[in-house]
Amino acid sequence: MNTIIEIPGMHPVDQDTLNNQQITILEEKGQSKKILLGNTIYDVLVKSFDYEQKTAVINVDGYDFKVSMQEPLDQLIAQLGFLKANKHSVKDIKSPMPGLVVSVFVTVGQHVEEGDKLLSLEAMKMENILKCPGTGVVKNILVKEGDSVEKNALLIELE
Repeated sequence: MNTIIEIPGMHPVDQDTLNNQQITILEEKGQSKKILLGNTIYDVLVKSFDYEQKTAVINVDGYDFKVSMQEPLDQLIAQLGFLKANKHSVKDIKSPMPGLVVSVFVTVGQHVEEGDKLLSLEAMKMENILKCPGTGVVKNILVKEGDSVEKNALLIELE
């Protein structure tokens, strides 16, 4: 199996296909890159990258694209059905680190989908968005804006 790269509205591309086209990074300044693909030069800006979800938002010549990657292990886990079981087993949203609750994006009783923003947590001067790991309904919100929380503190209960 090869790594699959998906861009909404386009056919998935496997890593070998991209590798065979010889992408060359001509210039790199922080998140900005100038790449050569085939005979065309593109200005690419990596706006965000979520290592856990293996997704990125990139801007290519002024157009934003959400890119997701599925490595061979990800594909196998999905084929075996482990992702479905994992999504339904998470009922408690806990703080991954100590911090300050900046914003709460949901309300009790609200239906949420995987990837929906639940709340914003500031830690070490960086704002982190906690997203929903699966589908559910917000049962209880145990924090409010301005609250300080410790690592593993229960923030939101889902049902």
